[in-house]
Amino acid sequence: MDAYVVIALLGVALLVAELLLPTGGVLAVLGALGLVGAGVVALESGSDSSSYIGPGLITLGVLSIVTFFFVGRKVLEAHRDEPVRTGPEELVGALADARTPLAPEGQVWIEGALWRARLAGGEGPVGVGDRVRVEAVEGLTLVVRPEPQPAASEEGAG
Repeated sequence: MDAYVVIALLGVALLVAELLLPTGGVLAVLGALGLVGAGVVALESGSDSSSYIGPGLITLGVLSIVTFFFVGRKVLEAHRDEPVRTGPEELVGALADARTPLAPEGQVWIEGALWRARLAGGEGPVGVGDRVRVEAVEGLTLVVRPEPQPAASEEGAG
């Protein structure tokens, strides 16, 4: 087996390992450089097939590096600006149903759980079944505002 075949297989293995492991691109760069190196070794080997295998491996390595650069940048941009929201913080902005009257405190049902809720300052009372929007989470209490009710459709029209 020729040396360039072993180097190329090692490069491909490193590229595949990059897909499966969180290495931050180290294995991708090494794998792509391995493909370029295998292409150079193939060109210098003087075998019958080296005239097309060498340039092919070099092209594949360069394309791998370019692809990793552009795709890696987009992945980092997508994850960099998004704040991590878990637990009660992800309830902010969600809609809930009032299970008891909120005047100004009561209980709401949101995402399969019953929460203590308090109306935001200056808001009128909320009846049972009304929709509210979560504005903040303070400890185990949700601060909510009433959601405007949709206009009732006229019956018998049509």
